Amino acid sequence: MARNIILKIENDIATITLKAPEAKVNILDASFLADLEETAKSLVIHKNLKGAIVKSDQPSGFIAGADINAIADVRDTEQGAELARQGQRTFSLWNMLPFPVVAAIHGHCIGGGTEFALSCHYRIASEDAVIALPEVKLGILPGFGGTQRLPRLISIASALDIILGGRALRGPTAYKAGLVDILTTSDKLKQEALNLLHEVMKNDTRIRNRRKAKRGGWRNILLEKNPIGRSILFKQAHAQILKKTGSHYPAPFKALETIQKGLDLPLKEGLEIEAIALGELIVTDVCKNLVHLFHLSQRPKKTVEAMSKPPVIAKAAVLGAGVMGGGIAHLLASNGIPVLMKDINQQALDTGMSHAAKLFQKEWKRKQLSDEEKQKLKGMIVPTLDYEGFESVDLVIEAVVEKIQIKQEVLRDTEPHLPENALFASNTSALSISELQTASTRPQQIGGMHFFNPVHKMPLVEIVRGEKSDQGTVDAFFSLAVQLGKTPIMTADRTGFLVNRLLVTYLLEAALTACEGVNWKSIDELIVDFGFPMGPFRLVDEVGIDIAAEVGDTLCQSFPYLESTDLLHRVLSSGYLGKKGGKGFYLYENGQHEGANLEIEDVIPKGQRTAGRTELKRLLYLMVNEAGRCLEEEIVSTPEDIDTGMVFGTGFPPFHGGLCRWANSEGLPEIVKTLKAFASQHGERFAPCDYLSSREKFYVG
Repeated sequence: MARNIILKIENDIATITLKAPEAKVNILDASFLADLEETAKSLVIHKNLKGAIVKSDQPSGFIAGADINAIADVRDTEQGAELARQGQRTFSLWNMLPFPVVAAIHGHCIGGGTEFALSCHYRIASEDAVIALPEVKLGILPGFGGTQRLPRLISIASALDIILGGRALRGPTAYKAGLVDILTTSDKLKQEALNLLHEVMKNDTRIRNRRKAKRGGWRNILLEKNPIGRSILFKQAHAQILKKTGSHYPAPFKALETIQKGLDLPLKEGLEIEAIALGELIVTDVCKNLVHLFHLSQRPKKTVEAMSKPPVIAKAAVLGAGVMGGGIAHLLASNGIPVLMKDINQQALDTGMSHAAKLFQKEWKRKQLSDEEKQKLKGMIVPTLDYEGFESVDLVIEAVVEKIQIKQEVLRDTEPHLPENALFASNTSALSISELQTASTRPQQIGGMHFFNPVHKMPLVEIVRGEKSDQGTVDAFFSLAVQLGKTPIMTADRTGFLVNRLLVTYLLEAALTACEGVNWKSIDELIVDFGFPMGPFRLVDEVGIDIAAEVGDTLCQSFPYLESTDLLHRVLSSGYLGKKGGKGFYLYENGQHEGANLEIEDVIPKGQRTAGRTELKRLLYLMVNEAGRCLEEEIVSTPEDIDTGMVFGTGFPPFHGGLCRWANSEGLPEIVKTLKAFASQHGERFAPCDYLSSREKFYVG
């Protein structure tokens, strides 16, 4: 008897209810797949059945995807291919049922869940549905039929967009693309699914004509049905993948190849190509590293589940209406938390509200919200020049200028207007939370919530525990970050916390390397080739040369073994601020990168040596050594925290799996050996720390 499925037959209609027992979501593990197979076979026996509806009783959604652990465990290509074939066979049983099957989708329908829905004959979704095939983000491709069924259902261009980008579609977008036949509201889903089933049992001409129209009409015939046009379409897709990912991620290229080959073959043969392709991808290091990162992204949710109930944040205030303040206010409001945004002058408030409004506009367009929903969201942020309303907030997030004296003054001014249980978080990127606490009458309710810029894009939040922060405070901050869709890590209170300490160490070393005669632009090119989104000098421009110079000085003062450099100060003295000033190491026009700034050579010689493997090791091994020091000093608890911080906070190449995982692949003994050689040549900062010297690996796995 199926454990994960309830089958009910009434009036010759089967209702199949998916609900994994003692779980919040339906996951396609081996047990669930076996139940789907058993159910499909049992339906065939019922000769009088005229149709079926498949729905989920999980509040979270339809099916949340396949079992990620099963992906991580595969080490053999044939084993991977057989895993795909098993899913394909099960779903094909549903597709071959002799009566119409309607998938009624609400909430999350992800990966294998979408592939199962595609194997059903018709699909109806509620407006809150989120439908996706995100497998390329795990270094694989949809292997249960997704690469073959989706391009046969909707336009090839739309299918490529969904599969190659791992893009999630909300209900209205999925309906517009033709992936969903009927769109409805959550409360009407069950009845409308039954209505759809009764319609197609009689005649499905209307549904099929609508699908045909959504595939593009004459455009579809002229481009996608034409061999020459189709060839152009796939070449363009290949070029776009190359531009976005370089050659570091094999999955989108393999998915594109699989789709292109399969479309010229019968479905059965296309599915076999898909299975073989999955087997090839699932054993790659890239896949294993991306699965590792997926697990890291899920760790905070499990941490929150294990907490005793943290305080609920029902209303918040943000102090400082700059870009960061506006971004934080938007994030809170878009997650249903009303926000007061305070500044000391109206112009600053207008700027903060304008920034938040731009972010809302993008969100409205993406989610296709109604006018009523737009107005509701817009009203969630209230600008203010005084403390009116602060008596009812649960949390204040301070995002004022990065000067400890100013932050302390703001804290002293704000505290008398707050309720006794209100929490106070500083968005500082490097300043001492413990020093900030000295200005408070309730220091136990103060900690750090370091968001990264731009707030709406960067996943990481560093939760900083000051000397007097109590557990309830940091738990509340951590829990809130998860609620806001972010990936938090907990750090101790020391200069730079984790991310900026590692990042600025690396930026300083890049500057020192350039001062020794290595071409600075070649260093940027080397780092981009490694997989970073940009090199260190381009990053300094993005941060602001003034800020980078100041933080670099602060770090060198706190950690005397680091070697300082006056390069950034010399560049700054020449009038270059970076991106915000239009000129830095590069030139910028309307915020867009316009190539190298040749005038910078008046400050730093071009450098005759081209950066290579030695320079790569010099920059990255130094970061690895600093990571070891952070673990020794208990800045963070585990190497997994470091991998989380570096990937989600700095853009460390995801396909490497994180700094510590990459260091494991290099081999810690080899890194220690190289660091000793660098120490004799470049100084104490390279002397390998005890943490590295005493280990073969950061961690196993």
